[in-house]
Amino acid sequence: MSKKPLPAPDSRFELSEALNRHLSATTVDGDASISRYLERGGDIVDSRAQEVMHRLLPALAEKMAEAGESTVLTANIQALELYFRECHAGRQPLTPALRETTFALLYFIKGFDRIPDSVPEVGFLDDALVAQTVIQRHRAALRAHWLRRGRTWPAEL
Repeated sequence: MSKKPLPAPDSRFELSEALNRHLSATTVDGDASISRYLERGGDIVDSRAQEVMHRLLPALAEKMAEAGESTVLTANIQALELYFRECHAGRQPLTPALRETTFALLYFIKGFDRIPDSVPEVGFLDDALVAQTVIQRHRAALRAHWLRRGRTWPAEL
């Protein structure tokens, strides 16, 4: 599968060097823990990274199409995307849940994968693990967000 190019660079919408470096890291100070990787990544996310992610939302559907029929990955990314969109639209503060959600979506879109997406059968496994870990770490915040909007928390999450 060929990847479509991301939107043209615009210095107002570039990720910080620290965030780009962390997105492409395979370990965090020798620790391969996905939770630690997400926590550190979330710590680096700032309002500029949030704006970059918002600008990249149109690319999310294209990337989801590449993921194929992985229903778990699709459900997780869609839930994180909805949470991100609503928090961004409401100009909510960058909570740990929103920071890690932003980081996970950037990880999914940017393609700095621990397992390249092009590897048959397992290429999206790392993306699925990142998204699932964010949902597990912030289930209470995400679920509360759903309930405040009168939605039922999806059983598959």
